[in-house]
Amino acid sequence: MSEQENLKNYLMKLGTSKVGFADVDGLAKQFIDLPNGISLVLKLPKETIQLVKNEEYEEYWKSFHRAIGQLTKISHKGERYIKSLGYDAFALTMKRNECDMEKLLSILPYKTIATKAGLGWIGRSALFVTPEYGSAVALGAILTDMPLEHDMPITDSECDDCTNCQEACPVGAINPQKWNDRLNRDDIIDIETCGEYIIEQYKAGLGCTKCMSECKLTQEYLNK
Repeated sequence: MSEQENLKNYLMKLGTSKVGFADVDGLAKQFIDLPNGISLVLKLPKETIQLVKNEEYEEYWKSFHRAIGQLTKISHKGERYIKSLGYDAFALTMKRNECDMEKLLSILPYKTIATKAGLGWIGRSALFVTPEYGSAVALGAILTDMPLEHDMPITDSECDDCTNCQEACPVGAINPQKWNDRLNRDDIIDIETCGEYIIEQYKAGLGCTKCMSECKLTQEYLNK
């Protein structure tokens, strides 16, 4: 079994739901010496999504942050594992992948790495969507110079004609345009309107994740 296969098996045994490998060379000048990305997808428990539907946001955020904490631990363990093989690695945790809360944009978006790793696509909502779990996922990543065979990127939306997230948006921030990797984020979502509402809701101890919970594929995951 190859080093890459062993690495993937190791990350899956730690609890990751999906693992993919991507070419991220040149995407962020801060990480120019780490051209390969390992995308980590962790499905959210079905109970967590039900909390959104019940508008129990305080409990939802606690559950979501537990998932982020789990991904952070997995990322750091993956970093140490890769370094033990003699390569450089950097766990791209939330603390290390600084997010501009006004623009809702990090240094190297996890969604970008995940689509380039072929694990899913960007929905109309600008959320990452997987065929297995819809948008009910948390994302993480590890960057490395370890030689990796890259997975086939997904470059176009697979949301067909579903508009559930668009119809669920309370501030009408989602545009009709479906995602592809040639578009800018502003082509599919009014991020200023979305961001203002999210921050306002979060400060009030509430939330706005209807686009995630109403995603058709999220619903299919819930009903399995």
